[in-house]
Amino acid sequence: MVRRVRLGRRDDGRRRLTWAGPPPLLLLATVLGLVVAPAVADDRPAAKPAAVSPAGSARTGAAATPRTIEPRIMRQVALPLSRGGQAGGTVAPVLPAIEVVGVASLNLLQTQPISAATADALRLTGRSDVDVVGWQEAQKAGLALHDLPGWTTATFPEKGGFAELAVSWRTKKFKFVDARIQDAIAGVGAGLGRYPFGSRQIAVVTLEHRASGRRLTVLDAHLPPVIEDLTRPGRWTATQNAEQARSQLRDLARAWRSVDTRWVVGTGDFNFGARADLKRRTAGGPVRTLGRVARSTYQVVGTGQRPTYPSLKRSIDYVWLDRDDLRTDEIDVLGHRVLTGYHSDHRPLLAELRLS
Repeated sequence: MVRRVRLGRRDDGRRRLTWAGPPPLLLLATVLGLVVAPAVADDRPAAKPAAVSPAGSARTGAAATPRTIEPRIMRQVALPLSRGGQAGGTVAPVLPAIEVVGVASLNLLQTQPISAATADALRLTGRSDVDVVGWQEAQKAGLALHDLPGWTTATFPEKGGFAELAVSWRTKKFKFVDARIQDAIAGVGAGLGRYPFGSRQIAVVTLEHRASGRRLTVLDAHLPPVIEDLTRPGRWTATQNAEQARSQLRDLARAWRSVDTRWVVGTGDFNFGARADLKRRTAGGPVRTLGRVARSTYQVVGTGQRPTYPSLKRSIDYVWLDRDDLRTDEIDVLGHRVLTGYHSDHRPLLAELRLS
């Protein structure tokens, strides 16, 4: 429940008008004091606001949650003239409450040498425009991810080593709040299916933005291989892999709904072509299944960039954005691009987001 502050109430005009104030001489002295005071003490402190209005109360049709009622307390950033700022002089610059954050997704290819995976991780996190990364197939690179200069990484234990999913963030910009990994689907063994794969999980990592105190949650996932029919893009293969992938997408949508932080984004290798999925709106596919909670940057910006999986010319690596955050402008997509020069068979997808 949001409490509203009652600032005042007008008296009923039908009441008898009688003077109930202070003596006239005292009133006259007070008025003279107010006239003289500004010239004597013009550096008096400003009055503090009586209350903070919930920033998320503008949401319609949604129950109040921690995401909808926390106050808007953001670092003020002055914009240059080219982005709507104002020139100097007596007019103050435009000071919107914004923070630009780069979110990337990269599959590190578990079969490549650790030295190559480490080089990929250093190259990506060494960019000044990258602040958060969701990794897949990172089980052999766990130690390297914990040793990235200026970064912190959440990894998850599995069978004496590391699970394949991990999330890293720039330490100066975010601090750790919570992390968990949940089982999504069982794998398919060699004796059960044509294209075996291991079990799949969903990583959920919550961070706090140091400058504002607001929280960002990252959901990271990796769908099974061989789930899209490459002879008929946008259609499922007739495999157990595809059946399991549809189940994992439903699990991801449920996990997304359980998050109550201000901002929510998703990263991952979905093994399903973005262009074909957007065109066909495949039943059970990424767009149809996640559509009620999220939109991909491909939906917002387009699919005209180079592929993230170049050997097959497919864009299968994603950054997802909370649908409500997009609708209320709490997340705005400034652009996305595919980076090159990496050893992995995947290319990183980098989305530039404005958070408010």
